[in-house]
Amino acid sequence: MADANSAKLRMMLQGYEQQLLAARRLARFRVRMRLAHGDAPDDPDPAAHRHACVERVARELYETLLFTGSDNPVVENIRQELGREVGQEVRFTYPPGQRLHIVGEGPDGMQPLPEDLQRKTRHALWRITRDTVDKSMLEEPPRDGSFVKPAAQGGVEAPSAE
Repeated sequence: MADANSAKLRMMLQGYEQQLLAARRLARFRVRMRLAHGDAPDDPDPAAHRHACVERVARELYETLLFTGSDNPVVENIRQELGREVGQEVRFTYPPGQRLHIVGEGPDGMQPLPEDLQRKTRHALWRITRDTVDKSMLEEPPRDGSFVKPAAQGGVEAPSAE
């Protein structure tokens, strides 16, 4: 039994070693590719990667969940914020064979918004969605090796990293 466990452990460690070697090989390849393209050899700015991730998640929320009537709490918060900014509750509809229409709650019930207000509402929706995703996404850890504890239990705030 001990031989079987040690054999499994040895195979697992060999697998890890192969993964580490592959990761190092890929890192060297990335450095060579950046140098070949005339870029700096070190990793690109993590803020650019974070921005791309925020845009990707916000686009997914914007294109699917917001317009399909999802019960997701994040989606509900975005809709409420949009309603506060626009000044009325808005809903999204797709009439058959047409593109997206934004309708607002008026005194006579739900009415389609004028085209210019729909455009402004879509821009506000994109900005709110992107800001919400940006606020909720985890921050990149600092590169200087220091670590700031997120938030202590018991309601005590963690010290600011700034």
